[in-house]
Amino acid sequence: MANSSNRNESRRNGSHGSHSLSTTIPAVPSTSSNTSLPLTASSTARDTGTRRNVLSHINDIFKCTICFGRLEDPHLCPQCSKLYCYDCIGEWLDSGSSQSCPNCKITLQLDQLVKVRWFDDIQKLQQNLHTLSASEAEEERLAEKADKATENELCPMHGKPVNFYCSTCKQCICEVCATDVIEGRHRDHTFKTLHVTYEQHLSVLENELEKVEHYRDMLSLLMNKIERNVALIGRVKSVKHKELEAIMISAMESLDRQEEEKVAKLHDHRYSLLLEMDNIDQKLQTMRCDMMLCSKPQLIQMKPKILAVCNAIRMNPIKDFKQIRVPARLKIEIPNLYETGVFVVQNFSTFDDNKVVYSNEFSDCFGRTWRIMAWCVISEDHFGIYLELVSGTPGWMECTFQLIHLEPEKTISKTIRQYFDRTPQKGWGLRDFVTLKTILEENYLRVNDSLELLYNIRPCSPADGQPDVLDADESLTEQ
Repeated sequence: MANSSNRNESRRNGSHGSHSLSTTIPAVPSTSSNTSLPLTASSTARDTGTRRNVLSHINDIFKCTICFGRLEDPHLCPQCSKLYCYDCIGEWLDSGSSQSCPNCKITLQLDQLVKVRWFDDIQKLQQNLHTLSASEAEEERLAEKADKATENELCPMHGKPVNFYCSTCKQCICEVCATDVIEGRHRDHTFKTLHVTYEQHLSVLENELEKVEHYRDMLSLLMNKIERNVALIGRVKSVKHKELEAIMISAMESLDRQEEEKVAKLHDHRYSLLLEMDNIDQKLQTMRCDMMLCSKPQLIQMKPKILAVCNAIRMNPIKDFKQIRVPARLKIEIPNLYETGVFVVQNFSTFDDNKVVYSNEFSDCFGRTWRIMAWCVISEDHFGIYLELVSGTPGWMECTFQLIHLEPEKTISKTIRQYFDRTPQKGWGLRDFVTLKTILEENYLRVNDSLELLYNIRPCSPADGQPDVLDADESLTEQ
């Protein structure tokens, strides 16, 4: 709180200095197609003074009622709407001397204050007004300088002020040049006052400058489109990175599964051989023990039995290794790849009821050709998306569509798996993908009146392709 008090004190002492509020009113365009000659010095000064007065009033309105300085993190009282710096009103309420609004005296808690979220826009607008005032002051200075230069410009022949323009000779002349009957240099020529000629030339030049500015604005618009295009390519790349990661994980899991299955078979054969070897070892141990413990006559008598046991063991055929061998071959199983792109729906505000637009055609990994269809059902407040088969064999498809928002957490994503053929009525797709009200109110529409739809499409098997629509959090793409 000590730091806050020092800050407030310094702002009270300099509230009208360099800390005046830098906010504002939208800047007026600096060019005018109807301007041919600057206004008189008095009218220009009057307009400039008026704008400065407006700026001064804005500074008075948007200042803290406690420290009387520039607002910082402004909050307002919900009762009287007076503006305060958040630290100032917080210190006021925490001081214990008062738990009420300094202006209307209503009981007030810190969490009841309303944050002024539009204040940043006001600051930008005021900065525009500062810039405009400075620009107009500069223009006024240049105009005065030009007027003085014209007033001081004298005819080199007669030393008189230049106040006429000879259209025939295309020269600026003085009154003596225009009326000199002795010399007769400009006899029968066409004259105009310098003031009128200046207005005409200035109008032409202003018009040309406006054309250049318009040309520059078109270049700027093109640059913005290029930057957005770069951003969309980056987004698609991010989606494809996710897809590659998923493919690698799936391929590694497939390799692990194949290895496990093949090694399990070999382990079964090895276990069977171990059991048979243990059985033989037991029989050998028994026969050797009997041979060691019996007498010679007994050994002779036991010979046929021992031979029979040995023959029985050898009669069990040993499997050829070719019969139990498992090929040391593993296959990398790669799932069907997604076809990913961005479909930009142009001129959205011009759509009529049941208006349909199509994307460019694209192919999947099986060579089938597809296109995205988007349409508005204004009467039902629906914006729908449909995948249409243009050519190729009908089949099951997994389709993920994203309506891109500049704030990633607001991107709408839905996935559908179903059978597609060339009859649009079958599997009509996502007819109610999003409401038109949501598009307009949640700022999904770009400044150039377009929507950006990212599609992620691949073939799928019937087992995985039950007709179903998944929520956004079940989507296979990045949200």
